[in-house]
Amino acid sequence: MTDQRTMALRAMPAIALAFCINAHAQQSWNETTVGARYASDFYFPGSDAKVAQKIATLNTTGGFQYGGYMFNVDYLISDSNNPEANGNAGAREIYSVSRINWSAAKILGTQFDNGIVRDVGLMTGYDLNTKNDAYAAAGRTWMIGPSVQLAVPRGYWSVTAGLSKETNHNGIVHADVHYDTAWRAETSWMTPFAIGPASVVFKGFVTVTGPKGLDGFHVQTKTETLARTSLMFDVGALMGKPHSFYLGPGYEYWKNMFGTPATEAPGTKRSAATLNAEFHF
Repeated sequence: MTDQRTMALRAMPAIALAFCINAHAQQSWNETTVGARYASDFYFPGSDAKVAQKIATLNTTGGFQYGGYMFNVDYLISDSNNPEANGNAGAREIYSVSRINWSAAKILGTQFDNGIVRDVGLMTGYDLNTKNDAYAAAGRTWMIGPSVQLAVPRGYWSVTAGLSKETNHNGIVHADVHYDTAWRAETSWMTPFAIGPASVVFKGFVTVTGPKGLDGFHVQTKTETLARTSLMFDVGALMGKPHSFYLGPGYEYWKNMFGTPATEAPGTKRSAATLNAEFHF
């Protein structure tokens, strides 16, 4: 069983926005979001008990002269089925992720939009986390790889393939863990549309991370898949303030959580509905 480190960022409902750098858009822009997610059917490696989790999110995304950026921080609160170390209360975790997408169109001053590809670039970034459960995770992951922004009629669709390098901590065995460099592929999307008079956004991502060597328990890690989607309704429009408050259902699928195969520990697969809310500024 590998070190427990949530992918709320890698995940990232908002991480996808970092790759949505339209070559035709203005050079500088920014949007900040404060949001929350709730789920009652989460699992974590090492236990088959269902965990309810509340997640608060602060996210900011934007564009600058040479590309786009995203910064996200999640505060995750579990119930007592995912307890803190040496206590009965639910564990707490802070997970931060940041990405910079260096746009070839912006840097070279060349338009790549050919009807299929809108832009290409280089993605760099990190994931950082700390958690107060028995594993005492202290994850540090660095990532780099080429990205492609596909031309879609509305919204965006991004594909990234690259490498990631992670170090972490295992509080059970009291040792730091240095994982092997792993390949990582991501796709993310956002599509606005209408259902009758309601404005709706369908967004999400899929991340696949290859094996990264032995974990903190000397178990060989396997390919890990995480998918998260949400269908967000523009509730703010009903109050005369469109694009200010969104509410909607979501879904999360996670296989071989943290690289741990199901043959090595229970709770390494997650398939759960979520409730999501976002305030946009």
